[in-house]
Amino acid sequence: YIDLGETGYGHTINCARGLLFLHTAGSSDGCRVYDISENPTKPKFLFDTGGTGGCHDSMVQTGVDVGGETKDLWIISEGFGRRDNIRDITLVNPKTKSKPPLIGRTPTMAGIYSHSSDLYKNRYLFQTDENNLHDISVYDIKTLQSPMLISKFQHSEHNSFDTYTHNGFVLGHYYLNAYYQAGLRVFDISNPYYVQEVGKIETHRDPDGDGKYEKIKKPLFEGAWNLHVGLPSGNILVNDMFKGLFIVKASAPYDPPESPVVSAERGGNGDVNLSWNSGSNIRGYSVDRSFDDVTYTRIAEHLIGTSFLDSDARGKSAFYRIIAVNGEGEGVSDSVYSKFVTG
Repeated sequence: YIDLGETGYGHTINCARGLLFLHTAGSSDGCRVYDISENPTKPKFLFDTGGTGGCHDSMVQTGVDVGGETKDLWIISEGFGRRDNIRDITLVNPKTKSKPPLIGRTPTMAGIYSHSSDLYKNRYLFQTDENNLHDISVYDIKTLQSPMLISKFQHSEHNSFDTYTHNGFVLGHYYLNAYYQAGLRVFDISNPYYVQEVGKIETHRDPDGDGKYEKIKKPLFEGAWNLHVGLPSGNILVNDMFKGLFIVKASAPYDPPESPVVSAERGGNGDVNLSWNSGSNIRGYSVDRSFDDVTYTRIAEHLIGTSFLDSDARGKSAFYRIIAVNGEGEGVSDSVYSKFVTG
């Protein structure tokens, strides 16, 4: 045990890239960052973020493509700042003394408490709100300078059983959340515009799993508090504040989608009308197009209908593929050819 004398700064911690991040959850120092690459037992203070928004939590994602450059992103949940800040820590090293540049932030959302976040596909930011207004918001950060809110969601029983949300993590194409009194909740996020709950463990209302639910009178900060995902065993650790540690293993809620069967018809103006059959447990569809049946480009994604109109292939013959998605994978159609005929 070594007392480093750094008190009042450690609500939670995070380590990445040889750096230690202390989250103060309210201090005017914001996040405090230390180098531990040279001597982990003697962290060297580098800088803090300052500001009045606080630093409730943060996460680091390395190797993100930003305009053709590979960047390491540091995403800070500001608590009562009611937003997330995104900083570029690619060049941070043991000699860094100033906070890294701010390259983006989520819009300030009135009334929320920006608790913590995680990234899906290095593009979709899942932000939890511990003030129980919106619970979980999803931002598309493809354009880092201006993250775009694309959806909000809550657990499936929210209308009859209101509760706070807490820590959430992405695992594959799923998002797992320690949802306080609602226990562990699992969501299929393969289409982040239309998130679907697919599983749960009632750690708080029914810890014995006997189907006898404890009655919840009002939302309280009790129940499932945190998770650990990504263990080699596939096990997921859930700690409930009053009911203890739960070790669970997720099973697939359904099979991957079957491959769609696609048809393509030309309109009189040269537009291509694509249509395909629906299937079970499909969360969304994407459309890929090629002009040589070799190199395909995605021209639409996150569709929930079974048709698409392509107005950009007028005067050209084209090939198309439809991709159906869910949390377990993809179903890719055979390519379909639409020939452009003159006259």
